[in-house]
Amino acid sequence: MDIHWWMDTIGLLDDRYDEVEDIVRARRLPSLQLVGSPDKRTLDLNSLHRAGVQLVGRLAGISGTNAQFSGSFDNQVASADLKLGRLLDSIDEFAVHRGLDGELTPPDRPRPTAVPAAETTLDLRSVSTVIWATGFRPNYPWLEAHHLDRKGAIRHDGGVMEHPGMYVLGLPFTRRRKSSFIDGVGPDARDLATILARNLQASVRFSLTR
Repeated sequence: MDIHWWMDTIGLLDDRYDEVEDIVRARRLPSLQLVGSPDKRTLDLNSLHRAGVQLVGRLAGISGTNAQFSGSFDNQVASADLKLGRLLDSIDEFAVHRGLDGELTPPDRPRPTAVPAAETTLDLRSVSTVIWATGFRPNYPWLEAHHLDRKGAIRHDGGVMEHPGMYVLGLPFTRRRKSSFIDGVGPDARDLATILARNLQASVRFSLTR
């Protein structure tokens, strides 16, 4: 099974927004990058390095003919390896406790990331082609500015916005770690439907008593 299946099975994707240490950081973590291929090949930093790709950190700026990159690349790689190791330990422990050893092949760990220290400066005169892969940012032009934080994301508490009657679904970690996945929207929708119904009932009772 792939890593996403295991994360779901061990319950990691069911982590709730009100149980994590830093929900703002958790909502901004990058999504899993999975590669599907018949030969089950791995595309990681080691693979890219072997293919001749020069790995550098985030582009920080341009000075003359030089591109300047963040110097945090090496630390981020080491941190990612540690985090992956902890996740795989959790999966192995789950398999042992559930008595799955007889059904599974022996644990297989990817090799540690072994790439050269990243350069922080690159002479652009040696570059012939630039491909900008910048991703995307949220954009909600129909919402007033006070509904958004300084990075343009919708302000909410577990999908409940500050303005009465406004709710949101499907955003990263709305209520659970899997909120932005297809199988994660359903549980969030049930939770928010319960909150919505409760608020509607309270509104009706308030109207009747006035």
